[in-house]
Amino acid sequence: MTRTRVILILAVFVIVVLAWTRVGMLNLPPVPGGVTTDVAGLAKLAEFRQLDELVRRSPDPRDALRSDIPAGFSPPAWFVRGGLGLTVAGADPEAGLRLMREGIQKDPRSLVLGNAYRMVVFQLRLDQLMADKREGRLSVVFPPYLKDQPLAFLEELVKAHPCRETKLQLALAWVDQMLLFPALEIKAPASVEAVKILDETLKAEPSYVPALYARGLNHLHRPARLVWPEADKVPPDAAVRDLGLCVAIGRRVGAGSERLKATMAVALGDGYVKAGRNNLARSWWQIAQNLCGDADIQETVRRRYAWPDEDILDELEAELDRARGALDRPMTDLAFMWN
Repeated sequence: MTRTRVILILAVFVIVVLAWTRVGMLNLPPVPGGVTTDVAGLAKLAEFRQLDELVRRSPDPRDALRSDIPAGFSPPAWFVRGGLGLTVAGADPEAGLRLMREGIQKDPRSLVLGNAYRMVVFQLRLDQLMADKREGRLSVVFPPYLKDQPLAFLEELVKAHPCRETKLQLALAWVDQMLLFPALEIKAPASVEAVKILDETLKAEPSYVPALYARGLNHLHRPARLVWPEADKVPPDAAVRDLGLCVAIGRRVGAGSERLKATMAVALGDGYVKAGRNNLARSWWQIAQNLCGDADIQETVRRRYAWPDEDILDELEAELDRARGALDRPMTDLAFMWN
Protein backbone atom coordinates (compact mmCIF):
# COMPACT_ATOMS: atom_id res chain seq x y z
CA MET A 1 0.00 0.00 0.00
CA THR A 2 1.48 3.35 -1.01
CA ARG A 3 2.21 6.08 1.52
CA THR A 4 -0.25 8.42 -0.21
CA ARG A 5 -3.05 5.84 0.05
CA VAL A 6 -2.33 5.26 3.76
CA ILE A 7 -2.50 9.00 4.41
CA LEU A 8 -5.76 9.25 2.49
CA ILE A 9 -7.33 6.38 4.45
CA LEU A 10 -6.21 7.92 7.75
CA ALA A 11 -7.60 11.30 6.72
CA VAL A 12 -11.00 9.79 5.87
CA PHE A 13 -11.00 7.91 9.19
CA VAL A 14 -10.25 11.13 11.11
CA ILE A 15 -13.06 12.95 9.27
CA VAL A 16 -15.54 10.21 10.15
CA VAL A 17 -14.49 10.14 13.80
CA LEU A 18 -14.63 13.90 14.11
CA ALA A 19 -18.00 14.04 12.38
CA TRP A 20 -19.47 11.40 14.66
CA THR A 21 -17.95 12.77 17.87
CA ARG A 22 -18.97 16.36 17.17
CA VAL A 23 -22.65 15.42 17.35
CA GLY A 24 -22.56 16.40 21.00
CA MET A 25 -22.62 19.96 19.71
CA LEU A 26 -25.56 19.28 17.44
CA ASN A 27 -28.47 19.23 19.88
CA LEU A 28 -28.60 15.53 20.68
CA PRO A 29 -30.72 14.70 23.74
CA PRO A 30 -29.18 13.06 26.82
CA VAL A 31 -29.24 9.26 26.96
CA PRO A 32 -30.86 7.75 30.07
CA GLY A 33 -28.55 5.83 32.38
CA GLY A 34 -28.30 2.06 32.14
CA VAL A 35 -28.89 1.83 28.39
CA THR A 36 -27.22 -1.23 26.87
CA THR A 37 -27.41 -2.74 23.41
CA ASP A 38 -30.08 -5.12 24.70
CA VAL A 39 -32.15 -2.35 26.28
CA ALA A 40 -31.83 -0.37 23.03
CA GLY A 41 -32.88 -3.33 20.88
CA LEU A 42 -29.55 -3.23 19.05
CA ALA A 43 -27.99 -6.43 20.41
CA LYS A 44 -27.27 -9.44 18.21
CA LEU A 45 -27.67 -7.59 14.90
CA ALA A 46 -25.07 -9.87 13.28
CA GLU A 47 -27.10 -12.91 14.38
CA PHE A 48 -30.26 -11.28 13.02
CA ARG A 49 -28.58 -10.83 9.66
CA GLN A 50 -27.52 -14.47 9.54
CA LEU A 51 -31.01 -15.66 10.50
CA ASP A 52 -32.62 -13.36 7.94
CA GLU A 53 -30.42 -14.79 5.20
CA LEU A 54 -31.22 -18.35 6.25
CA VAL A 55 -34.96 -17.73 6.31
CA ARG A 56 -35.53 -15.39 3.35
CA ARG A 57 -32.84 -16.34 0.83
CA SER A 58 -34.14 -18.57 -2.00
CA PRO A 59 -36.91 -20.36 -0.06
CA ASP A 60 -37.94 -23.68 -1.58
CA PRO A 61 -41.51 -25.09 -1.37
CA ARG A 62 -40.00 -28.53 -0.75
CA ASP A 63 -38.68 -27.26 2.60
CA ALA A 64 -42.19 -27.47 4.02
CA LEU A 65 -42.30 -31.22 3.28
CA ARG A 66 -39.13 -32.14 5.14
CA SER A 67 -39.59 -33.82 8.50
CA ASP A 68 -36.00 -33.16 9.58
CA ILE A 69 -34.69 -29.73 10.52
CA PRO A 70 -31.30 -28.91 8.95
CA ALA A 71 -28.38 -27.83 11.09
CA GLY A 72 -28.36 -24.11 11.82
CA PHE A 73 -32.16 -23.78 11.97
CA SER A 74 -34.36 -23.57 15.03
CA PRO A 75 -37.84 -25.11 14.65
CA PRO A 76 -39.49 -21.65 14.45
CA ALA A 77 -37.05 -20.48 11.77
CA TRP A 78 -37.54 -23.68 9.74
CA PHE A 79 -41.34 -23.32 9.92
CA VAL A 80 -41.08 -19.74 8.66
CA ARG A 81 -38.70 -20.69 5.86
CA GLY A 82 -40.95 -23.60 4.83
CA GLY A 83 -43.97 -21.30 4.84
CA LEU A 84 -42.10 -18.75 2.76
CA GLY A 85 -41.25 -21.47 0.24
CA LEU A 86 -44.91 -22.36 -0.22
CA THR A 87 -45.92 -18.72 -0.40
CA VAL A 88 -43.26 -17.19 -2.63
CA ALA A 89 -43.42 -20.05 -5.12
CA GLY A 90 -47.19 -19.66 -5.32
CA ALA A 91 -47.59 -23.36 -4.52
CA ASP A 92 -50.01 -22.82 -1.63
CA PRO A 93 -49.82 -19.33 -0.12
CA GLU A 94 -52.64 -19.99 2.33
CA ALA A 95 -50.84 -23.00 3.80
CA GLY A 96 -47.55 -21.11 3.64
CA LEU A 97 -48.83 -18.20 5.72
CA ARG A 98 -50.38 -20.61 8.20
CA LEU A 99 -47.05 -22.40 8.60
CA MET A 100 -45.23 -19.09 9.06
CA ARG A 101 -47.67 -18.06 11.80
CA GLU A 102 -47.07 -21.37 13.55
CA GLY A 103 -43.35 -20.71 13.54
CA ILE A 104 -43.72 -17.16 14.84
CA GLN A 105 -45.96 -18.32 17.68
CA LYS A 106 -43.06 -20.51 18.81
CA ASP A 107 -40.72 -17.48 18.91
CA PRO A 108 -42.91 -14.37 19.11
CA ARG A 109 -40.08 -12.02 20.11
CA SER A 110 -38.06 -12.66 16.96
CA LEU A 111 -37.94 -9.47 14.92
CA VAL A 112 -36.55 -11.42 11.98
CA LEU A 113 -39.38 -13.96 11.81
CA GLY A 114 -42.16 -11.44 12.40
CA ASN A 115 -40.66 -9.12 9.81
CA ALA A 116 -40.49 -11.95 7.25
CA TYR A 117 -44.21 -12.59 7.75
CA ARG A 118 -45.17 -8.93 7.38
CA MET A 119 -43.09 -8.53 4.26
CA VAL A 120 -44.47 -11.58 2.46
CA VAL A 121 -48.05 -10.54 3.31
CA PHE A 122 -47.21 -7.05 2.06
CA GLN A 123 -45.99 -8.47 -1.25
CA LEU A 124 -49.02 -10.73 -1.67
CA ARG A 125 -51.39 -7.84 -1.02
CA LEU A 126 -49.43 -5.58 -3.37
CA ASP A 127 -49.58 -8.23 -6.10
CA GLN A 128 -53.35 -8.42 -5.67
CA LEU A 129 -53.70 -4.63 -5.87
CA MET A 130 -51.61 -4.50 -9.03
CA ALA A 131 -53.61 -7.33 -10.62
CA ASP A 132 -56.87 -5.54 -9.81
CA LYS A 133 -55.51 -2.37 -11.37
CA ARG A 134 -54.41 -4.12 -14.56
CA GLU A 135 -57.79 -5.77 -14.92
CA GLY A 136 -59.68 -2.53 -14.30
CA ARG A 137 -61.42 -3.64 -11.10
CA LEU A 138 -62.48 -0.66 -9.01
CA SER A 139 -62.80 -2.47 -5.69
CA VAL A 140 -60.18 -4.65 -4.06
CA VAL A 141 -61.22 -8.17 -3.11
CA PHE A 142 -58.51 -10.03 -1.21
CA PRO A 143 -58.79 -13.81 -0.80
CA PRO A 144 -59.94 -14.77 2.73
CA TYR A 145 -56.45 -15.77 3.89
CA LEU A 146 -55.17 -12.25 3.04
CA LYS A 147 -58.19 -10.11 3.87
CA ASP A 148 -57.29 -9.21 7.47
CA GLN A 149 -53.59 -10.00 7.43
CA PRO A 150 -51.15 -9.27 8.91
CA LEU A 151 -53.11 -7.14 11.39
CA ALA A 152 -55.42 -9.89 12.65
CA PHE A 153 -52.57 -12.28 13.44
CA LEU A 154 -50.37 -9.62 15.03
CA GLU A 155 -53.20 -8.30 17.20
CA GLU A 156 -53.71 -11.82 18.57
CA LEU A 157 -49.96 -12.24 18.99
CA VAL A 158 -49.76 -9.04 21.05
CA LYS A 159 -52.60 -10.23 23.28
CA ALA A 160 -50.81 -13.51 23.92
CA HIS A 161 -47.30 -12.03 24.10
CA PRO A 162 -47.46 -8.28 24.90
CA CYS A 163 -43.75 -7.57 24.50
CA ARG A 164 -41.96 -4.72 22.72
CA GLU A 165 -41.16 -6.83 19.65
CA THR A 166 -44.74 -7.94 18.96
CA LYS A 167 -46.06 -4.41 19.54
CA LEU A 168 -43.48 -3.03 17.11
CA GLN A 169 -44.59 -5.49 14.43
CA LEU A 170 -48.23 -4.52 14.97
CA ALA A 171 -47.43 -0.81 14.71
CA LEU A 172 -45.47 -1.42 11.50
CA ALA A 173 -48.37 -3.44 10.10
CA TRP A 174 -50.49 -0.28 10.41
CA VAL A 175 -47.77 1.61 8.52
CA ASP A 176 -47.89 -1.12 5.86
CA GLN A 177 -51.56 -0.24 5.45
CA MET A 178 -50.58 3.39 4.84
CA LEU A 179 -48.10 2.39 2.15
CA LEU A 180 -50.52 0.12 0.31
CA PHE A 181 -53.50 2.46 0.63
CA PRO A 182 -52.13 6.04 0.52
CA ALA A 183 -55.55 7.76 0.41
CA LEU A 184 -55.72 10.25 3.28
CA GLU A 185 -58.86 8.70 4.79
CA ILE A 186 -56.88 5.47 5.32
CA LYS A 187 -53.43 6.92 5.85
CA ALA A 188 -54.31 9.34 8.65
CA PRO A 189 -56.09 6.92 11.02
CA ALA A 190 -53.50 4.21 10.30
CA SER A 191 -50.72 6.63 11.22
CA VAL A 192 -52.49 7.60 14.43
CA GLU A 193 -53.03 3.95 15.37
CA ALA A 194 -49.37 3.12 14.72
CA VAL A 195 -48.19 6.00 16.90
CA LYS A 196 -50.62 5.01 19.66
CA ILE A 197 -49.04 1.53 19.81
CA LEU A 198 -45.52 2.96 19.66
CA ASP A 199 -46.36 5.44 22.44
CA GLU A 200 -47.45 2.55 24.64
CA THR A 201 -44.31 0.59 23.81
CA LEU A 202 -42.00 3.53 24.53
CA LYS A 203 -43.76 4.40 27.77
CA ALA A 204 -42.55 1.04 29.09
CA GLU A 205 -39.19 1.04 27.29
CA PRO A 206 -38.22 4.62 26.37
CA SER A 207 -34.82 3.66 24.94
CA TYR A 208 -36.03 0.99 22.52
CA VAL A 209 -34.49 2.28 19.29
CA PRO A 210 -36.62 0.38 16.72
CA ALA A 211 -39.80 1.87 18.20
CA LEU A 212 -38.23 5.34 18.54
CA TYR A 213 -37.14 5.23 14.92
CA ALA A 214 -40.54 4.00 13.73
CA ARG A 215 -42.35 6.76 15.63
CA GLY A 216 -39.87 9.37 14.46
CA LEU A 217 -40.35 8.37 10.82
CA ASN A 218 -44.10 8.40 11.31
CA HIS A 219 -43.96 12.02 12.44
CA LEU A 220 -41.45 12.86 9.70
CA HIS A 221 -43.68 11.49 6.93
CA ARG A 222 -46.80 13.38 7.96
CA PRO A 223 -47.50 16.12 5.40
CA ALA A 224 -46.25 19.47 6.66
CA ARG A 225 -49.14 21.48 5.27
CA LEU A 226 -52.04 19.25 6.34
CA VAL A 227 -53.73 19.31 9.73
CA TRP A 228 -53.29 15.81 11.13
CA PRO A 229 -55.92 14.30 13.48
CA GLU A 230 -53.65 14.55 16.52
CA ALA A 231 -51.76 17.70 15.46
CA ASP A 232 -52.59 19.53 18.71
CA LYS A 233 -50.88 16.78 20.73
CA VAL A 234 -47.66 16.53 18.71
CA PRO A 235 -44.93 19.20 18.92
CA PRO A 236 -43.40 20.48 15.66
CA ASP A 237 -40.06 18.86 16.52
CA ALA A 238 -41.53 15.43 17.40
CA ALA A 239 -39.55 13.70 14.65
CA VAL A 240 -36.31 15.37 15.77
CA ARG A 241 -36.83 14.29 19.38
CA ASP A 242 -37.26 10.62 18.51
CA LEU A 243 -34.66 10.44 15.76
CA GLY A 244 -32.17 12.46 17.80
CA LEU A 245 -32.52 10.03 20.71
CA CYS A 246 -31.99 7.12 18.28
CA VAL A 247 -28.71 8.65 17.14
CA ALA A 248 -27.63 9.49 20.68
CA ILE A 249 -28.32 5.96 21.94
CA GLY A 250 -26.59 4.37 18.95
CA ARG A 251 -23.59 6.55 19.64
CA ARG A 252 -23.60 5.65 23.35
CA VAL A 253 -23.78 1.87 22.89
CA GLY A 254 -21.70 1.75 19.69
CA ALA A 255 -24.00 -0.69 17.92
CA GLY A 256 -25.04 -0.97 14.31
CA SER A 257 -23.25 -0.72 11.00
CA GLU A 258 -21.94 2.52 9.56
CA ARG A 259 -24.78 2.29 7.05
CA LEU A 260 -27.37 2.13 9.84
CA LYS A 261 -25.78 5.11 11.60
CA ALA A 262 -25.75 7.07 8.33
CA THR A 263 -29.39 6.17 7.62
CA MET A 264 -30.41 7.52 11.01
CA ALA A 265 -28.32 10.66 10.52
CA VAL A 266 -30.04 11.35 7.19
CA ALA A 267 -33.45 10.91 8.82
CA LEU A 268 -32.48 13.25 11.66
CA GLY A 269 -31.39 15.85 9.11
CA ASP A 270 -34.76 15.48 7.40
CA GLY A 271 -36.45 15.98 10.75
CA TYR A 272 -34.62 19.26 11.21
CA VAL A 273 -35.97 20.45 7.84
CA LYS A 274 -39.48 19.80 9.14
CA ALA A 275 -38.57 21.72 12.30
CA GLY A 276 -37.31 24.69 10.24
CA ARG A 277 -33.63 24.33 11.18
CA ASN A 278 -31.93 23.94 7.83
CA ASN A 279 -28.36 24.47 9.02
CA LEU A 280 -28.64 21.58 11.47
CA ALA A 281 -30.25 19.50 8.73
CA ARG A 282 -27.25 19.99 6.46
CA SER A 283 -24.85 19.24 9.32
CA TRP A 284 -26.48 15.86 9.86
CA TRP A 285 -26.51 15.08 6.15
CA GLN A 286 -22.78 15.85 6.11
CA ILE A 287 -22.24 13.47 9.02
CA ALA A 288 -24.16 10.77 7.15
CA GLN A 289 -22.03 11.31 4.06
CA ASN A 290 -18.83 11.02 6.09
CA LEU A 291 -20.01 7.91 7.94
CA CYS A 292 -20.85 5.66 5.01
CA GLY A 293 -19.44 5.45 1.49
CA ASP A 294 -22.27 3.34 0.05
CA ALA A 295 -23.36 4.72 -3.30
CA ASP A 296 -27.03 5.05 -2.35
CA ILE A 297 -26.23 6.95 0.88
CA GLN A 298 -23.91 9.26 -1.04
CA GLU A 299 -26.55 9.89 -3.71
CA THR A 300 -29.23 10.46 -1.05
CA VAL A 301 -27.10 13.17 0.53
CA ARG A 302 -26.09 14.75 -2.80
CA ARG A 303 -29.73 15.22 -3.74
CA ARG A 304 -30.37 16.98 -0.45
CA TYR A 305 -27.39 19.27 -0.81
CA ALA A 306 -28.88 20.55 -4.08
CA TRP A 307 -32.04 21.83 -2.42
CA PRO A 308 -32.08 25.63 -1.97
CA ASP A 309 -33.43 26.97 1.33
CA GLU A 310 -36.52 28.48 -0.30
CA ASP A 311 -37.57 25.07 -1.71
CA ILE A 312 -36.10 22.71 0.88
CA LEU A 313 -39.36 21.72 2.59
CA ASP A 314 -41.19 21.07 -0.69
CA GLU A 315 -38.23 19.07 -2.00
CA LEU A 316 -38.14 17.00 1.18
CA GLU A 317 -41.88 16.32 0.99
CA ALA A 318 -41.44 15.11 -2.61
CA GLU A 319 -38.49 12.93 -1.55
CA LEU A 320 -40.51 11.37 1.27
CA ASP A 321 -43.38 10.72 -1.15
CA ARG A 322 -40.97 8.81 -3.38
CA ALA A 323 -39.68 6.80 -0.43
CA ARG A 324 -43.21 5.76 0.57
CA GLY A 325 -43.89 4.78 -3.03
CA ALA A 326 -40.89 2.43 -3.29
CA LEU A 327 -43.03 -0.61 -2.59
CA ASP A 328 -40.52 -3.12 -3.94
CA ARG A 329 -38.47 -2.26 -0.83
CA PRO A 330 -41.00 -1.04 1.74
CA MET A 331 -39.64 1.35 4.33
CA THR A 332 -41.10 -0.88 7.08
CA ASP A 333 -38.74 -3.76 6.24
CA LEU A 334 -36.68 -4.07 9.43
CA ALA A 335 -33.84 -5.74 7.55
CA PHE A 336 -32.21 -2.31 7.19
CA MET A 337 -31.26 -2.62 10.88
CA TRP A 338 -29.03 -5.64 10.44
CA ASN A 339 -27.97 -5.45 6.78
